[in-house]
Amino acid sequence: MSQRVAGIGQPHAVRILVGLMMTLVAGCGGSPGSAGFEGVDLAMGSLAGQAPRTHCVGRFLVDLPESFRPSHSMGGGAGEAIFYFGRDADFHTMTVTSFAQRVTSVQFDAVVAARSEELARGTNYESNTSMLSSQEAWSPTETLLSHYASVDVADAQVRELHVLVEDAHVAITTTAYDAAQLQDAEARLRDMLERVRRVGDPASAGRGLCLGAVVVDADSDYEELQLGFRAEGRAHSDVRFQISLDTFRPPDDEPTLIARGEANLAGLGVKPKTLKKGECQLAGMEGEQWLGRFEEEGRPQHGFYAETNVRSPSPRQPKLMVEMFTGGEDASGGPAASSLGDEEAIALWETIVASLRERPGA
Repeated sequence: MSQRVAGIGQPHAVRILVGLMMTLVAGCGGSPGSAGFEGVDLAMGSLAGQAPRTHCVGRFLVDLPESFRPSHSMGGGAGEAIFYFGRDADFHTMTVTSFAQRVTSVQFDAVVAARSEELARGTNYESNTSMLSSQEAWSPTETLLSHYASVDVADAQVRELHVLVEDAHVAITTTAYDAAQLQDAEARLRDMLERVRRVGDPASAGRGLCLGAVVVDADSDYEELQLGFRAEGRAHSDVRFQISLDTFRPPDDEPTLIARGEANLAGLGVKPKTLKKGECQLAGMEGEQWLGRFEEEGRPQHGFYAETNVRSPSPRQPKLMVEMFTGGEDASGGPAASSLGDEEAIALWETIVASLRERPGA
């Protein structure tokens, strides 16, 4: 069973889930700039009373309980941004992935070596050679891995630059679709490298899109970002928070979050309990939220979602989605029931969402 209300597709018909308890709410949470999580009554343990830690996400700031840390996706990174440049023949993308912070040079070298070995073990079947075509050290803290873009095609090659930005491990990648583009691809990497900075104080990160540990001032035509966090510690390792955004104009007929999500759930025959739904604000932008409880093999889980209704996105007012999940799996990947009850999860969600705000100078 999927908790992802908005990620199952976008059917045109809107279906109403029968028998659900639905409560309309005027907002996602309390007033912005809340003092912290001391008022969140989490009887089951370690999130209660934690001081907030401010994180730099995109062009926004958000306060999370102190134990929340960047979580790694299946792709390996804790945060990933894709920047889109040009159109038609000039079109290209640059991807910046934030892997970890507080990384030593020894740790950096070990991770890059492991990635190189992983690529070397693969085979490009068109050329009948290793997926890894070359490895080049640009400096002691910059290593370029060149590899085929797929196992079936030899024309397209990826340039993957691993960099230690102070103590943050970052990878910058771009693709050359034929040999004539290889020189331009490496030039793009060098240019983007100059645009990546380490973040100290999140509120003073400056201009650009923030991936937590680093900020990227790409000056692109479009951008998208995904950044995830998970609570550390055994008591609440099932609690995850994710923020996603993009600046693409949505289709004029795209349904809003609630209509899209409820139609998708109905189409799958999934009948969660709706805890809250309705209009809300995210960092001053109008939007909607949907909060529900699911069950899987008798284990309760939560899936909470909020999304802006922006029709003409821009870097300062993007299409923004925030999500929080409990249960499903713990940090080790094992099955887990939610460590939070309904009211506890809602209180945590409302405190986090109310803290989401624009970042000065972004």
